[in-house]
Amino acid sequence: MKKNRGKNVKIEFNELTLWKLGTLVFGILFVLTYFGGNGGSVSDDSQAVAPSAPQAAPSAPSPVADVDVGDAYVKGDKNAKVTIIEYSDFECPFCGRFYTQTLGQIQKEYIDTGKAKLAYKHLPLPFHQNAQKAAEAAECAGEVGGNDGFWDMHDAIFDNMAIQAGIAVPNLKVLAGNIGLDQGEFDSCLDNGDMASKVQSHAAEAAKLGASGTPSFFVNGVKVVGAQPFSVFKTTIDAALN
Repeated sequence: MKKNRGKNVKIEFNELTLWKLGTLVFGILFVLTYFGGNGGSVSDDSQAVAPSAPQAAPSAPSPVADVDVGDAYVKGDKNAKVTIIEYSDFECPFCGRFYTQTLGQIQKEYIDTGKAKLAYKHLPLPFHQNAQKAAEAAECAGEVGGNDGFWDMHDAIFDNMAIQAGIAVPNLKVLAGNIGLDQGEFDSCLDNGDMASKVQSHAAEAAKLGASGTPSFFVNGVKVVGAQPFSVFKTTIDAALN
């Protein structure tokens, strides 16, 4: 019995020893494989940062769209070398961002210096309940007060877009009075939908050009989409000037 017990203990000891050795060898191989395959560092996946927007291939030329000012109101010298055509929505927050953050810089550096002109066209999005009438209001302001009337109303609408219901029809009429338009003529134009077809024709034109989002711009036909920073417009305008 003692011999048998001794043999049993010896066998159990050898199995335990082999298990420990096998575990140790496996652990060493795993560590070598893991750190050897990753250059001694953690996986780069945890540090990867997705680009904020797709980048165009630098060698690919930008397509040039066949688009002109047409019946749009224009800010700046009509003979300027660069034409910026904007398709916009008065209820679109990104359009508002372009107005508050970028337009002033473009005007100072390019429009006021006679290098570029800006033509404003309408693309009221269907899910913005006040956008269509706001666009009509701007056109009515132009009909009543000329080019200055249009741009005064353009500015007044964007200045008030952050106010709740700031561009609903009653408020649009108040804005018209505030900028000195003939109230009766303006109200009649807006209530009768006199400018509705013009606004819709601009939207149809945008659709043909593939401009489905707002704001969309064409700088001498080169498309720029969204409330891009001034640097993007500067690069595009400077390329057109050269």
